[in-house]
Amino acid sequence: MRQDRTHFANLRDPEELGAALVEKFSNYQDELFRTGRLELWRKCHRYYFALDSQGRHEAVEIGTAGEQGELSFLKANHYRNLLQHLIVLVTQQRPAWECRAVNTDYKSQVQTILGRNVLEFYMREKRLSPMFRKAAERAILYGEAYIEMEWDSSLGDPIRPGMNEETGELIPNDISKTGDARFHIYEPINVARSIRDDDKSWKILKRWVNRYELLAEHPDYEDEILTASEYQNDDKFYYYSYPAQSPEDDDDIIPVYKFYHERTGAVRDGKVVKFLGDGTVLKQSTLEDEELSNVPVFEMVPHDQHGVQFGYSVSFDLLAVQESIDLLYSTILSNQVTFGVQNIWMKPGASISTIELGGGLNVIESNEKPEPLNLTNTPPEIFNFLQGLEKLGEVLSGVNSVARGQPEASLKSGAALAMVASQAVQFSNGLQSAWVQFLEDTGTGLIKMLQKRAAEPRVAVIAGKDNRSQVQEFTGDDLSDINRVIVDVGSPMAQTISGRVQMAENLLQSQLLKRPEEYIQVAETGRLDVLIDDERSEQLLIDAENEELRSGHNVPVVAIDQHVDHIKGHRKVLGNPSDRNDPQITGAALDHINQHIQALRQVDPALLNVLGMAPIQVQPPGAPPPSPQGENAPQPNAQPPQAGPGEQVVAPPGASPEIQENMPQMPAGAPQIPQ
Repeated sequence: MRQDRTHFANLRDPEELGAALVEKFSNYQDELFRTGRLELWRKCHRYYFALDSQGRHEAVEIGTAGEQGELSFLKANHYRNLLQHLIVLVTQQRPAWECRAVNTDYKSQVQTILGRNVLEFYMREKRLSPMFRKAAERAILYGEAYIEMEWDSSLGDPIRPGMNEETGELIPNDISKTGDARFHIYEPINVARSIRDDDKSWKILKRWVNRYELLAEHPDYEDEILTASEYQNDDKFYYYSYPAQSPEDDDDIIPVYKFYHERTGAVRDGKVVKFLGDGTVLKQSTLEDEELSNVPVFEMVPHDQHGVQFGYSVSFDLLAVQESIDLLYSTILSNQVTFGVQNIWMKPGASISTIELGGGLNVIESNEKPEPLNLTNTPPEIFNFLQGLEKLGEVLSGVNSVARGQPEASLKSGAALAMVASQAVQFSNGLQSAWVQFLEDTGTGLIKMLQKRAAEPRVAVIAGKDNRSQVQEFTGDDLSDINRVIVDVGSPMAQTISGRVQMAENLLQSQLLKRPEEYIQVAETGRLDVLIDDERSEQLLIDAENEELRSGHNVPVVAIDQHVDHIKGHRKVLGNPSDRNDPQITGAALDHINQHIQALRQVDPALLNVLGMAPIQVQPPGAPPPSPQGENAPQPNAQPPQAGPGEQVVAPPGASPEIQENMPQMPAGAPQIPQ
């Protein structure tokens, strides 16, 4: 142990720093041995993939057991089945990304929409969605999983060839690229950190890379990389199951380590170090040098184990249940296989040979009647206990019979099935909370990385309205106002197929779904975006116009605007007393609102009807108020109304021929309002 006062992350000498980091990783391995955590992970791995101690699959055939192989072994992998259903329950719902901005102005809101589309693009086109699912699978199996995000300058689209600074000539085959984020999944065995749960400031990640790819990235360390051993500190850690990788395997794959330290009081700028298993430091820098806001390592932990920095999963609780199920199935099978061919008992000296008993349809003569021995009768308690163990696995995991596709006979209605299926999701609420937090942290980290590193324009194929793809170009500046990503996975009912179908049926009966594609979207995804896309677009337009009006600018009115919504929305412009005292703002707002009123008077009523609005009826100047019998009742001695400037006056229904004849005529070219 070092006696000096230098924090190990602040060591400047590469040899000392590399040695300290190797020691940290070695201490983590020792702790896994000491606490039995490594053996626990190995057992989870073997049971999930049905492997024996030598790494061979057990579920592909009936095995043998016992001192002389007299027992038959049957692997019925309920363990994997239950965990797979848990994975599906948590990950089946596509995350509904929502970006949050510092401000609520129009520009920030537009950026949040772009940010959501960018995240959807990475999920779909950059294959981030299956990577999230793999991480969830590892987290549920081992109690924790990690994703590292790093910026790779070799990815992306080419932008320009390299140039010789001295001659100004282009360098062949030296083409710069826009760069992009790259993601790596880590299991907990490969993520060293402090065992204490109150110290989460640093992590060391280990993954395997091709030594020649690593050499192309760090040519100055050719000797160290070419001579690096694939077994450095990894003899017992290469696989979860024995045996470790054999010496005959390809030795081009070697372990490489990445050390991250958060910004803390002791390590103010943070730290990033890349090194080999022998302590050779390939690169060291700070978080600021790497343009990182935080350590780009994001974890999914279903449940915390108090006092230590290890996760806990229901998979641990199911191990003994699965082991018992295997033993009982094997007991039943061994009994049936061993005694399935009937045995015959007879007294000594009976005049029957074994040849006479074979083949059937034999006439047998003997002094004593031979009797069959029924040795295949397995006690019913074994079958009952086996069923109880299978039920116990469902209880411990929260995966009920409906979620497993085997509903009880009493559950017949779709509503009942949807409710029971949703209960399985509710039981896994802690697991789902970890999943949502994992998505949010990773999504936020991706947006922040793009803000800092996406300097060159890049193209994203985003889903527009009605899921039609469209190409949009963006840079990091176009996402600069986003400070947080949140994820909405909906209610438990919306996360099951039966629940989503029930939602779609209810919306269809309420006439909120008007097109077949709307029903299909709700039934498949449970998302209701299709119902609010138009309203959201209109509200963004109103907000953008309000910003222009607050600047005193004139904003045009278009006939197809939702005029009533615009009039109500533009009242916000004059909601501030200081703005009301500004004649330029007041004039611009009132003039714009008046244009919407005029549009309601003059736009073709057929168009207004299509848009769901009613035209404003012009009240003739000087006309008496409507009578109690109805506003359309004819008035005695009524005088022809006079039209105001630019208005058409409509004769009241039932007016006398004299009044209709003396109505003023509209000038040529004026819009006509039907009577």
